[in-house]
Formats: sequence, C-alpha cells, structure tokens
Amino acid sequence: MGDFDTAITDCMQNGENINLDRLIRYVEINEKSRYIDKAENLVDDHVYVFSGLSDFRVLPIVNRQTAKFYERMGSNVKSIFDFDAGHNMPTEDFGIECKESTTPFIGKCNMNGALSSLRYLHPQRILNTIGEMKLANLFSLKQTTGKTVMGPEAYAYIPKACQNSLAQCSLHVVFHGCQQTIDHIGLTYVESTGYNEIAEVNEFVILYPQAYANEDLNPLGCWDWWGFTGKNYATKFGKQVAEVKRLINALKSGQIDSTQVYTTSEVIKE
Repeated sequence: MGDFDTAITDCMQNGENINLDRLIRYVEINEKSRYIDKAENLVDDHVYVFSGLSDFRVLPIVNRQTAKFYERMGSNVKSIFDFDAGHNMPTEDFGIECKESTTPFIGKCNMNGALSSLRYLHPQRILNTIGEMKLANLFSLKQTTGKTVMGPEAYAYIPKACQNSLAQCSLHVVFHGCQQTIDHIGLTYVESTGYNEIAEVNEFVILYPQAYANEDLNPLGCWDWWGFTGKNYATKFGKQVAEVKRLINALKSGQIDSTQVYTTSEVIKE
C-alpha cells in the first residue's frame, strides 16, 4: 500500500492484478490498530460506481474491482458500466464531448451524473430534482495543511435555507479529480458539475475540498492514492483525510470561517 508504480498501473489499467483478499486484510489490520473506524459501518451503506465505456485512463475493470470490494464489505452497490462516456464527470450539457477524456474532464453526456449519484446515495433526502445555483451561496473555507498536501482553500455551496444555525441540512463531500483543482480549471468543477443546483432545492450543503498541484510530488493535483503525503495517507491519520474531517466537523458545528466567493455587485449581476 503506497507505491507510485502500482498506483499508475494496477489502480488505473490492470484491474485483474488488484487482490481483494489482500485489501480486505489491510482493512482488518488497520481496523484492529484503530487507524480506521469499524468496517461494519460500511454494511448496508449505499455505494455508487460509474465507469464509462470509453474511459481509457482508468479502465472499467479497475472500477469493477472497486464495486466488488464494497460488495464484499456488505455495502449496497449500484454500478453503471454500460454508459459510453470517457474519463469525465457526466453532465446534461456542459463540457467536452461525452466520449472524450480531456480538460476539464467534465462531459456533456445528456446525463446528470450528480443527480443520478445523489439520488442513490441519499434516497431519503433527494426529493426534488434541480433548482438554480445562486452565486451568493458559494463560500471559500481555509484549509490548514500547507501546499504540499492541499490547496489553501476549500469551497462550500450552502443554500440560504442551510445558513441558519438551526437548519437540519445534509452534507455531501465532493472530491474533484486530477487536473480539476482551482489552479487547473478555476471554479469550473465547483460550479459546473451539477451538485449545487440539486443542493439548492434539497437542503444540502456541498463541500468541495481542494488538492494542490505540487510540481515535484503531485503535478496533476490528484488526491493521494500512492502515499506522497505520508505512509498513513489511507487512514484517518492521513493528512488529507484528517483535514477533510476537520472541515466536515467545522461545517456541522457552524464554527468555521467562511468568505463569500463573489462580491455583492457580482451577485446582483447574476
């Protein structure tokens, strides 16, 4: 666990080399040592796995192994492997052609990937379809890890209905992909993947943590799946994991410094 060559081969192309028994033993060892929470928490959880037929960056066989792993952990898995998309986040009508795998890695696929996934992951909460994103509801939040680990700011979409301290809103964390950080494509991922429109009419807060493109360690601004942030990267003591948990706790408690991304004049022009 924690090898760059494995990360860019087995974890992207050679799914048949992924040893599920070994991964489950790794979970058991880390659970016993309390580096992760109890694996039984995954039982009956909803897991959504999407992999496009034209995705030649991370082959569908790799994601099939992901689905099998969660099935063995007792989760309820919904898998979509028959949709002809490239390596991108599918949307109704924004981005590159659906079969492509180029920047910004958001595809106009005549499919609302955000709505499809959120409906399955939160079946009791997603009651409405989509609303209209409001610029005034987009906030930046300080991240505290330093640039070798994550960027200086995360983002959160907080509907007006969720800005009251007494509001009973749900929280969903969205992780961008490689080359989708604020430094690569600005706010395109945060604003154009479809999550905010759903959040607006379903009382959801959407948190968008930000990785950082470090020229030496992580030039594409990926999340750590090979260990560049330290050997405990895949546990709750991993620097990125711990920072995201801090952001979650701060949002849930209401004790977080946040700044509106857009000025009043920009909001008025909306």
